[in-house]
Amino acid sequence: MGDEELIAELIDGPYPCCLTTLQADGSPYSVVVWCGRDGDRFTVNAAEGRWLDNIRRDPRISFAVVDTDNILRHVGVDGRVVEIAPDEDYAHLDGMARTYMGDKYQWSTPEDVPRFKVVIEPQRIRAIDIPMPGESIR
Repeated sequence: MGDEELIAELIDGPYPCCLTTLQADGSPYSVVVWCGRDGDRFTVNAAEGRWLDNIRRDPRISFAVVDTDNILRHVGVDGRVVEIAPDEDYAHLDGMARTYMGDKYQWSTPEDVPRFKVVIEPQRIRAIDIPMPGESIR
């Protein structure tokens, strides 16, 4: 499988995405989120909180998406947040929820909890696809 195919398979989910931001003191802060693609960019969704505050202050991020059946298959991305846009009707979040949960987002409403579509411009992408032990590599 080529890198582009692996990237598409894992980012298009539903695989966990561990996103790391930088806190004010420079230390890392990691959360597990849903992720997706928007053309050549990647997207996540956020409510107000620590990691959204972190990227507003410092847009540098890193994330890894792992195949839960074989952790030796994963994609790592280093990049910068280039847009934080209100997800006023949860259109972005509902799309991600359908991918990850099979239905629209159920834990809050746009009236109760404002959400934001976060767009990431990749600067470096690493795709690793190592077979499980016991599988032939030739």
